[in-house]
Amino acid sequence: MSPSDASDSAVLPEYLLDSVSLLSKKWHPAIVRCLADTTGYSFSDIEDRLDGVSAKVLTDALSELQAYEIIERREVSQSPLRVSYTLTERGEELNEVIASLADWGETHLAAPATERVVLVAEDNPRVNEMHTAWLEEEYTVRTASDGEETLRRLDGDVGVVVLDRRMPGPSGDDVLDWIRSQQYDIRVVMATSEDVDLDLLDMGFDDYLTKPIEKQELLSAAADLFERHQYDAQLQEYLALRAKLTLLQVEYSAERLESNDEYRRLRSRLNELEPASDDLDDVDPELFERIPVEIPS
Repeated sequence: MSPSDASDSAVLPEYLLDSVSLLSKKWHPAIVRCLADTTGYSFSDIEDRLDGVSAKVLTDALSELQAYEIIERREVSQSPLRVSYTLTERGEELNEVIASLADWGETHLAAPATERVVLVAEDNPRVNEMHTAWLEEEYTVRTASDGEETLRRLDGDVGVVVLDRRMPGPSGDDVLDWIRSQQYDIRVVMATSEDVDLDLLDMGFDDYLTKPIEKQELLSAAADLFERHQYDAQLQEYLALRAKLTLLQVEYSAERLESNDEYRRLRSRLNELEPASDDLDDVDPELFERIPVEIPS
């Protein structure tokens, strides 16, 4: 057999590539497993059972699975309109494949990487859904629409919170205080449409974004905050403090800041935490590109 013949025979058939593509999408196998051994679930039933999926992502996934004849959509009633989703015969066969893959992975693969969970706490439904859709490309996302729900959805599995500063119930400021009081190892990026004010000096956030937030801006912030988890507490404090003081330097004159006792105290603390150059050898330099302003001694 010539090298060219060997190369040609190694090309995967298109139907196999389509199958791999279908299974590799985050929510497709989950939906199939959810519908297995049931007589049908409504859209809301599936949404409740797939923690973290947005309505838009679920709608798109269901449509694609219908196009492949993996699931079937049936009208249960017309007034009011109620629909039910079930697996087709083809879907039942795919469920057996997914179950076998899960068993094989549990037996033969090393322990998976720790799940990276982001909690999006935002009372504006449109913004909540948009931020969730962006982050779902890389993370497991939980959502909350007010302060009470945010507190209920917080636990030690959450790595990053995108926290709206003004929400019904406990505000974002109150939720942030609670997170810090519980000593969770959670990084928090405050998201707000409000002007930057000196009240920020008393807040324990790790990063701060002003709405409207661009997609890449949010993804970069989340990636940076997950990156910080691998650093020691002193370097994490340094990075968070540097980001805060940089933010204020952009908004206020040096004279205004120097007249504030808390600013001077935090600036002194930043100088105490200044890491030696050797300590930064393993630190991603992009962390500093997002907070480039030099803090005076």
